[in-house]
Amino acid sequence: MIALAEEAQSEETWAFDALSRFVVGCAEAGLDPLVAVEGGGADASEDGAAGDRLVKVLEEIVRAGHDEGALRADVGAGDVVGVVGLVVRGLPTVPAGVGEELRERAARLVLAGMRAHPAPAPPGAALTVEELARRVSG
Repeated sequence: MIALAEEAQSEETWAFDALSRFVVGCAEAGLDPLVAVEGGGADASEDGAAGDRLVKVLEEIVRAGHDEGALRADVGAGDVVGVVGLVVRGLPTVPAGVGEELRERAARLVLAGMRAHPAPAPPGAALTVEELARRVSG
C-alpha cells in the first residue's frame, strides 16, 4: 500500500488523480489501509512504522487535493482510510465475482463523492487517521 500511495503521489500530476489511483488500486488488490494504521501483528513496531509512513503519504495527498480545490475540504485522510477499508472488506455474502465488481464500482462512487462540488456536507468533522484508529481499537 505504501508503494502504491508513493507511486501515485510521485507519478500523478494532480493530487485527486493520485488519490483515485490509490483508492482504486487498493480496491482492485483487496488492500485494506485500516489494517496498516491499526498496527498490531507479529512485529507491532514494524507495522506501526509502516502505518505511520502510509498515513504521512495519504495526509500529503489529501492536503494537496484540498490545495488544488479538487478534494472536498471536509474529507480527511482518516475518511480515506475508513472508506477504502469498507470498500475492500465488502459484503461477505456476495459471490466473489460480484464482490469484485461491486468493490471497483464502490471505489469510483466514493471518489465521486469526495470530489469538491456543491453538495450537502456529511455529518461531523473530517476524520483524522488518529481518531479513526482510536475509535476502531476501542
